Amino acid sequence: MRLESWMRVILGLCSDSSELVRLRVIDSLQELGRTKRKRVLLFLRKFLTEHQCLPLFQRITLLKSIFAIVKDSSVHLGRPLPKKLISLALTEMTKLSNVTDGHRETASNLLLILGCSFPTEVFTELQSMIHRQIPANFYVILTLANLSCEKVYCIVPLLKPLMEKILFMLQIETSERIKWVFCYAFSLFSKSILAYISNSEKTPHPPLRKNAFYNEFSAAYDVFFHYWLKVKESKVNVAVVEAIGQISYLLPNDKVENELPALIPTILSMYQKTVSDLSVTKAMCGILQTTMERDSKMLVAHLDSLLMVLHQQVCITMDQPSNPLSEAQRNKLLCCFKLLTPAFIDQLLTFLFLELEISDEQILLGALAIMNYLISNIPSCLESQRSQILMSLALPMTMRSNRVKGMLAQVIHTMATQGYLELNRGVELIEFIIEQCALPTVEDKKGISIGERREDFSNVIIDRDVKRQYEKLVEELTTTLNIDNLLWPLLLEFVIPVRYTNALALVCSSLVYLGKKKQEAGATEFVLNYEEHVNLPNCQALLTRLLTVASSPYEGNGQGIPALSLLQVLGINIHPAAVKVWDKQLPILLNYLQEFPGNQLLQNQWEEELLHVLRQTLEEIEDEVWIVQLSEVMSKYLYRFYPTPQQKGFLYKCLGIVLQLTQNQEVVKKKLHEMFQIVCHGEDLEREGAAIGIGQCSHIHLDISLTMLKDCSRLNIFKKTASFYQIMKDQGSIELMKVKSTLILSYGYVIWFSQKELILPRLETDILQNVLNHFNMKILGMKVQVKDTTMKLSLIKAITLMAKVILPVKDQASYKLARKAELVSYLQDFIKAEPRDTMRTSIRKAAIDACAVLVIVEPLLSDHTELVRVCLNSVFSLPYMNGINANESKDMNIAKKQELYNETLASLENFLKQFLIFRLSPDGLQFLFKNMMFWIESKKNYEREKSLEMTLHLLNFYLEETDINGKPPSHDLAAITGYIVLRCSDPSLIVRETAIECLYLLLQIQLLLERLPRNQRDEEVEHLKAIKDGLKDTSSDALYCVCTDIGKVLSRCMPHNHVDTLLFTLSEGLSDEKLNGSFVASIVMNVLIRKCGAILNDIPGIIKVLYDQLQSITEPRIIRAVIRLISILASQNVLMILPFLLKYQIPFRTYNSEVWQSLLNDNVVAKTSVKYLLDNLKLLYDDRKERFVQKTTRSITQQPFVVMSALHAMICSPKSESVINILYPQLFCTILIYLSSSVQIWYPSEFPGMPKDWETFSQLDEPDGNDVFKYAVEILQALLKHGKTEGSNVAKMGSWGLIKSPEKHHKGVMLLASAMATCAVPHLISIVEQLIPFLANVHEKHRITIAAFFAELLNHPVMLELSLTDTLVTSLLRSLIDTSPTVQCLALKGLGNVGSSQKVEKYSTKLLSAMIAMIHKYSETNKFIAVEAMSSISKILDQLQGNLADSILVDVALTIQPLFEHKQDQLRTTAFKVHEKIIRFIKVQPDPALMEHLHATLISLLLHLNDDSQDVRKACKSVLRSMGPIMATEGPSTMLQELSLEEPALDYEAYLSEIAKQISKELHDKVTFYIVSCAAFFKSVQPEIRENAVTLIGLLMYNAAPDYSTLSVDPICEEINTLLFDPVKSVRLKAAEAVQYLYMY
Repeated sequence: MRLESWMRVILGLCSDSSELVRLRVIDSLQELGRTKRKRVLLFLRKFLTEHQCLPLFQRITLLKSIFAIVKDSSVHLGRPLPKKLISLALTEMTKLSNVTDGHRETASNLLLILGCSFPTEVFTELQSMIHRQIPANFYVILTLANLSCEKVYCIVPLLKPLMEKILFMLQIETSERIKWVFCYAFSLFSKSILAYISNSEKTPHPPLRKNAFYNEFSAAYDVFFHYWLKVKESKVNVAVVEAIGQISYLLPNDKVENELPALIPTILSMYQKTVSDLSVTKAMCGILQTTMERDSKMLVAHLDSLLMVLHQQVCITMDQPSNPLSEAQRNKLLCCFKLLTPAFIDQLLTFLFLELEISDEQILLGALAIMNYLISNIPSCLESQRSQILMSLALPMTMRSNRVKGMLAQVIHTMATQGYLELNRGVELIEFIIEQCALPTVEDKKGISIGERREDFSNVIIDRDVKRQYEKLVEELTTTLNIDNLLWPLLLEFVIPVRYTNALALVCSSLVYLGKKKQEAGATEFVLNYEEHVNLPNCQALLTRLLTVASSPYEGNGQGIPALSLLQVLGINIHPAAVKVWDKQLPILLNYLQEFPGNQLLQNQWEEELLHVLRQTLEEIEDEVWIVQLSEVMSKYLYRFYPTPQQKGFLYKCLGIVLQLTQNQEVVKKKLHEMFQIVCHGEDLEREGAAIGIGQCSHIHLDISLTMLKDCSRLNIFKKTASFYQIMKDQGSIELMKVKSTLILSYGYVIWFSQKELILPRLETDILQNVLNHFNMKILGMKVQVKDTTMKLSLIKAITLMAKVILPVKDQASYKLARKAELVSYLQDFIKAEPRDTMRTSIRKAAIDACAVLVIVEPLLSDHTELVRVCLNSVFSLPYMNGINANESKDMNIAKKQELYNETLASLENFLKQFLIFRLSPDGLQFLFKNMMFWIESKKNYEREKSLEMTLHLLNFYLEETDINGKPPSHDLAAITGYIVLRCSDPSLIVRETAIECLYLLLQIQLLLERLPRNQRDEEVEHLKAIKDGLKDTSSDALYCVCTDIGKVLSRCMPHNHVDTLLFTLSEGLSDEKLNGSFVASIVMNVLIRKCGAILNDIPGIIKVLYDQLQSITEPRIIRAVIRLISILASQNVLMILPFLLKYQIPFRTYNSEVWQSLLNDNVVAKTSVKYLLDNLKLLYDDRKERFVQKTTRSITQQPFVVMSALHAMICSPKSESVINILYPQLFCTILIYLSSSVQIWYPSEFPGMPKDWETFSQLDEPDGNDVFKYAVEILQALLKHGKTEGSNVAKMGSWGLIKSPEKHHKGVMLLASAMATCAVPHLISIVEQLIPFLANVHEKHRITIAAFFAELLNHPVMLELSLTDTLVTSLLRSLIDTSPTVQCLALKGLGNVGSSQKVEKYSTKLLSAMIAMIHKYSETNKFIAVEAMSSISKILDQLQGNLADSILVDVALTIQPLFEHKQDQLRTTAFKVHEKIIRFIKVQPDPALMEHLHATLISLLLHLNDDSQDVRKACKSVLRSMGPIMATEGPSTMLQELSLEEPALDYEAYLSEIAKQISKELHDKVTFYIVSCAAFFKSVQPEIRENAVTLIGLLMYNAAPDYSTLSVDPICEEINTLLFDPVKSVRLKAAEAVQYLYMY
């Protein structure tokens, strides 16, 4: 039950839409079926039977599961279960209507699997379903056909009844699908029957014959061929054709004979009609096999058409892509030709020969394929036609088609296996094979072979494919096929010709194999008989050819090893004497080539080895005739065979050795001339080889060689003249340059190879002069600059060889090169001319190599700076060769560029080491480092990397070579050390690591110079090795640790007297932000200054350098670090540092503030610094003269700005809290006085003695003055902020701007004083004490400032708390006698502020008396003083409580009364206001004198109600309002109190009329007094007052009491009459109006 439960769960997944899930279901059921097959199968069968309406996915999944289980175990099912399964499968296949073909196919496969175990049962069930009256079921027929093939021996005996039923159905069937399956079934029935008949001994049934089924298959043939073949359905046609081809084996003979005339044309025509040529070919193959077996005579008539069509089909298959279908088609077609050959051999070969004469690729390919197949499969049939077959290949061998060549290779291989090549024309085939092996392989322009670009074109055959195919063929011919006698010595004929060069490696390898095989067999034919084999090359030609190709061993598929191997095998055939040398030397050379691949082979060294072998061989031969003949062969080879430039150059060298060993001088002369004439002067390798050959010859024949060179300089080519402009324009195109280059180079090698004792005496006088004459070109007497690369390289090489020849002389001093300086100049010019950003030629490297040798030749140069600098600049500027530069030479690939680049660097290193050898001292090291500094500090990574790597090599070399004996030389490597340290944090890891290594070596050298033993190690220095490991981490923290460690090492290892130099050097890197030099410099300097700051010698210089560097630094962290350095220095040497900080802190320098702020880190340093600055600031204003600023000297000096900016930086810093606490009073007083000194106080124009041309000017208005003022203000703000306030009130009131203003300076100071009285209370006593002396200062501006400050302080009660009132009052009272009016004004203001004090009564009498005195003194001369005095009186009177002495009040009243009529509005206004204050006292304590004074002033007040000044009018209204309550009468009192201060305009005359009435009515006793008082104003200077007076007097007299007329009015009337003649018209009018009121008088 559990199994069924599991299966139900699994079956629930069968209907899943995912195919993957359904496949897993099938796997699961199959796995269950392996253990419980019957239960699973029965369950599944039952499930399918009971559930006829299952979803399609589920049903087909279950059926596939049953099929999988049965397939695994069909033999173990027993009998009952298969029957049930057969029934189920038949039902699923035939009776269900809603299933797909896939489902039915699965059911058919299940039946087929069951039929393999139970064929009879299945066959019976299937046969029972076929009825003549019922249409056939497709899958029933299909299953029967497949079953007949699977179980041949069981089913074939049962087929005849079945076929009879099917034949009946053929005639009535119309469905194309059923037609197809019937054709398919008859094809399989035919195969089954044929298989049964051919293996009848294996069956237990009686044997059958073909004729047993003749009738059935004849009937089927008739239907298929005559009816169904005409159906347009291509699928049916294919099936019919296949069926006809298959059933033709079971047709009667007469039937075949009768049908053949119609059958063959019909089948052949099907090639154009059907989509499956393979089906047609299979049918044709079956028909041909049947007809050939039965020896049909009807085939002859159709032979031509058969051959043509079949050949055409073969040609078609040759063009089709290679796949199983096309291969099967081709094989069936070739099988057709094979079937036809035995009976029609002549006709078929004739046909093929004709086809092979047609120059069409496709036709040739088809014919060759047929020929190859026939030669391989039926060779006996072609035995008599072998010669003709060989001849037929003549045309295909001339074709250039690679496909034809490929097919020919197959044919030739097949022929070789059948012995065709031994025939007469076999040699031609061998030659053809070698020609194909010598094909050049074409590379794509971008370096990618064509074969790699044709991935999608498998039928495309390129030359490389053909070459490989024929190479493989040669290997097989040599090793597998027995044709040794043909190939040896035939292949030797292919060694010499140039056209076979690409096949030379293969030919040599084959000859080596054959030669060794002949040697081992002891064959006599191994020894060559040159007379018998007339086409063989002679021994000298073979030696020349093989040596030449061996010189380029990796060209031509690695021809070097085969060539040398062949040379060794041919030893006795070349010369018997050569065997001894070659058997010993050639194996060594072969091993050398095998050990070193092509990219590691040193060409020059390899050629030297070959030349050495040649020299030994010729010395061993010792045959003059043979050697001369060899020289002739070599000359011809050079002239005729056109070898590569490298091989040609090598051959020149060989010829030089041959001539060196030749005794015949005429031959030597001739060959030298030929050599120079043959050489291609434009090819570098040829030119070099020829020059070396001439040089080698000169070892024995020196005079002949030099004579030849002189003769060659007079050749015709030198007589060819070119125009001057042509030479100047393009020297490289002129052959003359190349010839001269060869001559120069030849002279160089003559010097090198000649015997030293012979060449040195002739060196400069003969050879060098000729060399320079050839190099220096002159046109019309003018020297032309040589641009030709070849000439330059030749001269450089000649100079190098000459210098090397001179150096090995034992007594070097005996020979001095007189023209050394001239040669060095040439080399320098060559190096300078090379481009610095690219490497195009080897001139740079060659010239540096020459300098390395020439620099140590006597005599030594006096100055090497220019030479060293030129070499360094030329090499270090070259970028790495890691990319393609557009400017690079097109003739040089990347690998060669890189190689030349590396060699150039090595040459430069060698040159510098050679120079250092002669100056092996610290000075020499510093000289080289000084010249490399530019590159060590370069902005380009590669330049820094190269220069530092070079420095590392030089330091290592110096450390190894130097030896300190005796007293060590003086040295100072601090500068070098500093520059190296700067690179320890470089962005490039290579630079960082190299710099650490350099630093390690420098310190080792330092210790060595200090006499530390070489084998003793310093722990601090060794620590640098551990530091190197941390350089890979580029984080800031890691680099900081590394730099700190470096600083510690240097602080301990660097001599104290070198630390200054080291710091100066490191400071240069502070601005090196891009290369991180600033980072390491700041950290290392920090460590050094901390450790060694107390022992420094040049602190001012260091400060100056640091300040200078700050101006160019932009990185914030480096700026902070430098500022920190200065602060550290200051903490160690504060008194020494401060003057220099001020000295270097000029305007416009950046970060001055930060520097001064850094001094605040140390309280002692901070206090000292601030006091120092304050002292300097005091000196500035103490030294000033009275006229501080004159018109001609308005520019401020830099010193005040410097001091003030420094002070500002410190005080305004958040760190200044402690220093402000200590120096608060000094700071405030000094800044305040400095501000006072910087501002020119404004004087009013009324001040006496003031020059007329005096201008208002503030020193703070100058550009720098603005900054000074800003700094001073911000310092004061900082002080206010220190007092727990922001000074916001000061800012709001505009104090800072007022202080700067010359006119309002004192106001700003007073506002500042007000703020100070609030926030600086603890410091006020000290501040006042320090400021008091300035009131007696000679400088007026100082007195003004202090007076203003004190004046405001008195306005604050805190002065009383601090007991400063007495001090301030006393100081200000003394200031009243100051010569400065401004000081007096400010003193008066301050004294007036005493009124705010609670002790005002104490000072009232004294103060009021002083102010009365000031009013009397200045009322006419200085209105400001008078006004200020009266203002102060008002303020004092306001604060008094009424207990003031009457006498003082009377004095005040009397003092101010005259001022009522003062011409100055302000004075009048102020006087009236004071008068109002006095009235307050009258109200409290009436005094007769004061009351009388009150009446005396009433008329003046009434007259000034209409004053021209609004302020005066307003003041008068206020006074009159105050007087109202005091008046004893009601009418005037009311009138006075009703005056409105806000009323804009007063009807003055109406008011006067009304007040006059009231006065006359209620104060009649005072009328006369008022009239007399009023008349006194007729003389007022103000027209308005005169008008008012005459109006008022007229009204008073009009309204006066009757008794007034008794008085004497004549004087009054006369005065009124006088006003009628007043100069002012308005006065006259008012006087006339007043007269009308006097009619009663």
